Amino acid sequence: MVFSRPSLTLANHFKPIYVTTHLEGIPFKKVLIDGGAAVNVLSYKQMEKMCRNEEDLILMDLTVSSFSGAITRTHGLLPLKVYLDSKQIMLAFFVVDGTSTYGALLGRDWIHQSLSVPSTLHQQIAVYHEE
Repeated sequence: MVFSRPSLTLANHFKPIYVTTHLEGIPFKKVLIDGGAAVNVLSYKQMEKMCRNEEDLILMDLTVSSFSGAITRTHGLLPLKVYLDSKQIMLAFFVVDGTSTYGALLGRDWIHQSLSVPSTLHQQIAVYHEE
């Protein structure tokens, strides 16, 4: 894999990578790709918009910490099919209370399962395909 040299303008910005994807066939805009996140995260409000409820969750007694270090208890685990590009992957999302600037967060779990290499420097994602 070869990336082109980024411009100085691009290299001097710390922009996150956002993608548009489908979760269970429902389009989600502004999904954050975060290589620093160990888990995939979905807000409770987004889960409700998908017409899902507590009965769809796999209950777990787990806490996660946010970027600011705040500890949040999860509602549980929600398995969802994620469609990005030509890849379809079944992932587990931890459902948490709170608002965010993104529709969902895809962490290292998604990166490793999709065989993808995100580059915040280049604002691109390289996705491995068998072909």
